[in-house]
Amino acid sequence: MEATLQTTLVLLLQESGDDDAFIAAVNRLVSSEGGEVLIALFRMLAGIDISPHEAPAHWEGLQHHRLLLRQRLGRDLDLVASLCDYLRTATRLLTNPRLIEAGHYQEMLHETINDKLTGLFNRLYFDEAFSQQVALAERYGNDFSILFLDIDDFKEVNDTYGHLTGDRALVAIAEVITRVKRNSDIAARFGGEEFVVLMPHTDNISGFIFAERLRREIEEMSIPFANTSLKLTVSGGLASYPLNTDKPRQLLQLADNAVYLAKGAGKNTIAHYKEEKRRYLRVKISQPVLVRELDFHDTATFSGTSKDICIGGILFENNAPLPLGALITVQVAMNEDSPLLLIGTVVRVESFEDGRYDIGMTTTFKEMDKIANAEIVGILRLQNAT
Repeated sequence: MEATLQTTLVLLLQESGDDDAFIAAVNRLVSSEGGEVLIALFRMLAGIDISPHEAPAHWEGLQHHRLLLRQRLGRDLDLVASLCDYLRTATRLLTNPRLIEAGHYQEMLHETINDKLTGLFNRLYFDEAFSQQVALAERYGNDFSILFLDIDDFKEVNDTYGHLTGDRALVAIAEVITRVKRNSDIAARFGGEEFVVLMPHTDNISGFIFAERLRREIEEMSIPFANTSLKLTVSGGLASYPLNTDKPRQLLQLADNAVYLAKGAGKNTIAHYKEEKRRYLRVKISQPVLVRELDFHDTATFSGTSKDICIGGILFENNAPLPLGALITVQVAMNEDSPLLLIGTVVRVESFEDGRYDIGMTTTFKEMDKIANAEIVGILRLQNAT
């Protein structure tokens, strides 16, 4: 992973006492990490791309060229000056040399691989890190785990408190992740209100212990706002190799799928990946329901019984069929004072010999809000027309 190697090389360059110590450190790094170190080195020092099979020869050539220059000049010559002369005279690989201070280079590198708002790694860097971890897992069978995190009800935070407060919330959660994670873990802002943590050499149990600690820390955190404080929670999905799959490249998608299980379980929880088709956790529930097609005119109301329910919808038994794709309301008699009202679309109709039907309805809160508003608008139009 070139970005990681470049960061390591910048630190080695700054921390080494002299060029000889830096060259020795690079050689040790090449022994442990391979020829990719040299590719990153030439790109860092000279801004050029050298092929993997040519890089070792050019590295040896540079060191030899430096010794020759020192002998001819009768004085010490630093590595960068030697590199410039080598690339210009011995290889012609460098036609327009440029100078750049290592600290400034590190700043540019930081902006390239880090998310500007949170300071965590960005999606591009994470994708590179994930690809490297997949390669290691495929080669050596190393354990690793992925944790996906999604801030619960983040849209409401932006809508209620404003986007600047939403940004503060993202930064605060990033700070908790940075504090809790191990140095070897790679944490990134995946996009929007989503975060992801890659945990090398981590099995499922260790990953879950970390994920639970992180979830609790975020739950206990408060963000000052005006005369009050904002509380946040996250839902997380955890997947591990080789426990959940024998194909490590699938792990990212499996962890993402597990987030839906956490959301369906009521949010503010960490869910393990489960190999099932359902994206939401379903709960068995048997309660009377009243069902009506959603229309601006009078429609028949049917009585039925619920069978199971989840965040994504409900399955109920009915004595009459309903058309696929129909918009319906389902009133579930949870208690006499406050029945649960769901609005959604019929996606499944299964008939039985005795005239019973299983009806599956799917919905989202966004869809319920949209449909309910549309129905209210329709009622107002009818009232104004009369």
